[in-house]
Amino acid sequence: MTAFMLTARDNSVRMTVRARCISCARGVAASNAGAEGTRIWRDPDMSTVALLRDHPQADGKPGLISRNQ
Repeated sequence: MTAFMLTARDNSVRMTVRARCISCARGVAASNAGAEGTRIWRDPDMSTVALLRDHPQADGKPGLISRNQ
């Protein structure tokens, strides 16, 4: 599956998920939402979705490393 990073437009929270498509990524994020609630992940006006890696298993790399800058 593809890896996506969802980020709240106010940069208060972000989530990395694996899903088949952008709308699927929003659904996975909403299903795993914490205190921020599900609406932030489902509403494109409240969050963005970025492709991190397409089919990570195909290149032999099962994980992702996220660094704060």
